[in-house]
Amino acid sequence: MKKQKICIIGDGLTGLATALILSKLDIEINLIRKSKIIKKSGDNRTTAISESNYSFLLGYLNNTDLKAFWSCKNIDLYHEKLSQYYHFMNFSNNEKNLMHIIKNEKLKKIFLEKLKKQKNIKIINEEIKKININDSSVLIKNKKVIFDLIILCLGSKSKIVEKLIGKRFINDDLKEIAFTSLVKHDSIIAEPKQYFLKEGPLAILPLNKKIFSYVWSMNESYRSYKKDEIKNLVYSKLKNILNSKTKIILEEPMSFPISFKFNVNLSKKNLLVLGDGSYNVHPIAGQGFNLILRDIKKLFDFMNNHLSLGLQIKDSLFIKKFVNSRKPENLLFGLGINFTNKFFMHNKSTSLLKEIILKDLNKFEFLKKLSLKISDKGIFQ
Repeated sequence: MKKQKICIIGDGLTGLATALILSKLDIEINLIRKSKIIKKSGDNRTTAISESNYSFLLGYLNNTDLKAFWSCKNIDLYHEKLSQYYHFMNFSNNEKNLMHIIKNEKLKKIFLEKLKKQKNIKIINEEIKKININDSSVLIKNKKVIFDLIILCLGSKSKIVEKLIGKRFINDDLKEIAFTSLVKHDSIIAEPKQYFLKEGPLAILPLNKKIFSYVWSMNESYRSYKKDEIKNLVYSKLKNILNSKTKIILEEPMSFPISFKFNVNLSKKNLLVLGDGSYNVHPIAGQGFNLILRDIKKLFDFMNNHLSLGLQIKDSLFIKKFVNSRKPENLLFGLGINFTNKFFMHNKSTSLLKEIILKDLNKFEFLKKLSLKISDKGIFQ
């Protein structure tokens, strides 16, 4: 019997992870990407993967791959008041790992190397000419190829998604921009820290004891700042946070816009959208890629069950069932993260209320355990 065939479009983290995870199914996969080589673009973004998602990925990685991750057992939260930083919460779980941090480009490289060894995956380095929803076909280099399922793993600004699926969004223009880069230092920083500063939330994510990545979200007015101005601002702030005697070396910062955007339409016939094309969440909680991994795992479960019954992927109901199973959690996560970010925004009129709430927050062990569980496994697990 001829194997069923799916197409995954996009070679970002979402596209590569989707192809790798679904490769264990008895199907043929075409991964369509623009270029043969991942270019060195100076992308210093990092991803923090939850313990449950990391455990799932272990089934696809080897011991050499795991050396690229930095595992963390504690997370400390601070808020700023009058240029002082007050510790108000610590997350830990009996010395168990809470998250695993890795550079995006490194993770993409690991995924791609694995994909090249999979016999049921064909990597196609071509521009897509046309996608036809009616017959589930993709025009590649003047050749029309029919698929049982087409998965779009494209960016948040992709016009292809809007054109094929429609434009119905729940969104909130947060008017923020995030800056990120790597920092080398002579101190010892082994665990992540989150600072709620007057300019916006700043996360410190260690890649080893001597190098960390920062993600600092600020008002979009900082968009007009030159790279040197941002670099100097980050340098000054980190000096205050860490220690004035700590020697730090910053790499060039890169920036990306922040918004809360949730696409109501995630599928149409045999077309499915995953990743940034389906929703964007604020980076404050580091949940973006974790939500995507949960989506892919759930999609794997639905497809695996469907195939085990000998059913066809094409024109089946499992796509809608998958979408309906994931939309509520992803929307609630997005709204919750959005609320958290707004709560911590610098506001003189609410500063007293925040102080009262944060003062004894660390004492509520039940709340901390619940937060850890949700961050690790999701809301409905």
